[in-house]
Amino acid sequence: MGEEKIIQRVPLWVAVAITVLVSLPFGLFLGKYNIALWASFVVWAEYFALGGRVEGFKYILVSYPIGALSMAIFAVINNYFTIQLKWNPNISVAVWIFIWVAIAVYIMNFNEIFEKGNLPYFNGLSMYLAFYFSGLKSGFGAGPLTGNPFVDPWILWVWVVLAAILGSILGWFNILITFPKKIT
Repeated sequence: MGEEKIIQRVPLWVAVAITVLVSLPFGLFLGKYNIALWASFVVWAEYFALGGRVEGFKYILVSYPIGALSMAIFAVINNYFTIQLKWNPNISVAVWIFIWVAIAVYIMNFNEIFEKGNLPYFNGLSMYLAFYFSGLKSGFGAGPLTGNPFVDPWILWVWVVLAAILGSILGWFNILITFPKKIT
């Protein structure tokens, strides 16, 4: 019996270009509801890193939001200390980011979903921080922010997760439109 092989009836380079084209409306035409496509593209790559199969969704769609959630908690606590308690913003960020990153990474020891989902978990954490330190200032792709430092971290969390969902779908769609066929 021969080895099973998968051929792509549409070349990957064409499928990738089509997928990028399909993603554009989500990042260009929704105004303050735009999704930062760069973050979705990172998750798209993550989908491939997890094998390019639908099973990857469970790791991305569970681990990624939890990683981002850990940093949303950091953001709220940091904002509380800088605004309510008048801490120096640089000192507050240094203290609270150290504590919450340590906690977030330590949590990975306690659930098997993080064993296979460690890349999405850590990407959720890092993507949230990328949005927090850049997206909040620019507003682009960070969601319909209110200017409230205790509400915006949660809006940002939703938008980071939406970017992950879109990225997962883009990965799945990219494989789908190659029209893969198993041959022996």
